[in-house]
Amino acid sequence: MFDVEEFWKFDLRVGKVLAAERVSGSKKLIKLDVDFGSERRTIVTGIADQVDPEILVGKKMVFVLNLKPKRMMGVESQGMLLLAEEDGGRIHLIEVPDEVPVGTKVW
Repeated sequence: MFDVEEFWKFDLRVGKVLAAERVSGSKKLIKLDVDFGSERRTIVTGIADQVDPEILVGKKMVFVLNLKPKRMMGVESQGMLLLAEEDGGRIHLIEVPDEVPVGTKVW
């Protein structure tokens, strides 16, 4: 178990996906261009086997921003998309209502 103070260390923010495309040479990776209000970041997510990149464009979702950058298939990811995953591995997008501004802190 973790103390709640550990949870507060994560910077969770609402971001809007501006563009999404498959990463060349990968069956699972999608490269996202995400607007967080004060900045834009590239986020790589491994959901292309279950989600078409095109449906992500325009969606507001929650991202973790203060993780160390990670390079995947030559693309640097500057955060992580939060998703819901069933025990069997099926994933679900967690969308944020349109009226919530990009960059809003989530807790």
